[in-house]
Amino acid sequence: MAESSGPPILPHRWTYDVRRWVVIGLVVAGVIFAYFIRETLPVLVLAVLVAYLLNPIVTFLKRRFKLPRIAAAALTYIVLVAILIGLGILVTPNFARQFGGLVADFDGLVARLLDASRQIPLLANWTSGLQTVQVAQQLREEVSVLLEQSPRYLAGAASSLLNVFIVLVLSFYLVKDADVFLERLRAVVPPAYHEDFDRITGELELVWSGFLRGQVLLALIIGVITTIALMILGVRNALLLGFLAGILEVVPTIGPIIAMIPAVLIAFFQGSTNWNIDPTLFALIVILVYFGIQQLENHIVVPNVLGASVNLPPVLILAGTIVGASLAGVLGIFLAAPVIATARLVFQFVFRKLFEPLPDEPPPLPMSGDSSQL
Repeated sequence: MAESSGPPILPHRWTYDVRRWVVIGLVVAGVIFAYFIRETLPVLVLAVLVAYLLNPIVTFLKRRFKLPRIAAAALTYIVLVAILIGLGILVTPNFARQFGGLVADFDGLVARLLDASRQIPLLANWTSGLQTVQVAQQLREEVSVLLEQSPRYLAGAASSLLNVFIVLVLSFYLVKDADVFLERLRAVVPPAYHEDFDRITGELELVWSGFLRGQVLLALIIGVITTIALMILGVRNALLLGFLAGILEVVPTIGPIIAMIPAVLIAFFQGSTNWNIDPTLFALIVILVYFGIQQLENHIVVPNVLGASVNLPPVLILAGTIVGASLAGVLGIFLAAPVIATARLVFQFVFRKLFEPLPDEPPPLPMSGDSSQL
């Protein structure tokens, strides 16, 4: 039997076709798996994000105080849980009091709303025959219908608390073994690709670290500044409005506008508790304050907190936010910018690899029994 030229193909090496189909199969299997766990996927993603945010703190405690990693992680989570409980104890009564004040002034709020609508020509004819008591009663009936659904809301709140517990437990184990995960992942990568792996992970670290930790800090700063400013002005429910402003910082461009609307309405209909100002003028002052906070954020806070961690055009971030909201709700809105930035980095890497010069290497080995020569 004639021997084929060239060294034989080792039996454990896959051909390029086999490798390509294996990769395609793994991607399809991953998509199918993600579809079946789509209900729990947000909890898993949140656990990873919490672990990622807390990992630097655990690493600092480990190095600074020479603690075992599990001890540093346990200490971090004990402090985190204590802060969450403390915030709940301090903030919940304040929220309840402010909400109760809003409900107590319900009739007055409806009366001011009707009076303001009668000053608008387009609405005057429609609201001229309405009485405050009748409108308030109709609104109370609508609210009572919503309150009848309270058991379902309570069940949803209990489920949310359970999800918070699961996120904390999962993220604790992720933080505890975080240094091992990256080492094992790098060990799986062939040595020839270690340089590419290190570069990509470094670039992704800049994106995710800068954005996530910066976004949390940005939300805290804007929430505190807004609350203090509204308290000085005498806007009712300042704590609720400041909390809303901080939360809506995750929505680019339109988030601050949405947060401003209830503050302006409360200022217009309820006036100031600290200053004797005309309600219309007071509402304009609140608009100017929110506009000033936005300018402070855009020109001072954002450049120093977020920097160029994402560096994407605003229109692209807004489009990604809309898509993220349709796919994953609030979580999709929050992660839209870093996910787009990550996709851009991956695309740039793949693009460079596709168009870089081919390495000097021998041609593919002929299949067994194939006597053709290249």
